[in-house]
Amino acid sequence: MNTRLFYTTLVYDVVLVVVLGGIGLSGGRGGVRNVIIGTLFVGTLMTGMTIMNLSYTTQNLIKSFVMLIALVADTLAKSS
Repeated sequence: MNTRLFYTTLVYDVVLVVVLGGIGLSGGRGGVRNVIIGTLFVGTLMTGMTIMNLSYTTQNLIKSFVMLIALVADTLAKSS
């Protein structure tokens, strides 16, 4: 049962990688290089949080905060 709960966050991890890679959720252009950089950032973030022995709830809160910042930055960049 616990593994099912764990795997449900993988979808949010993929969305986080895409948003950090510069691909907007409402469409637009992005590059493979940016998505790879986003993947490296999220992987480093997750590894660091695991090494720090943070709970999954805390990890999800931190990842959600990072996604919120990325979405706000993307919105502000597109509005200018």
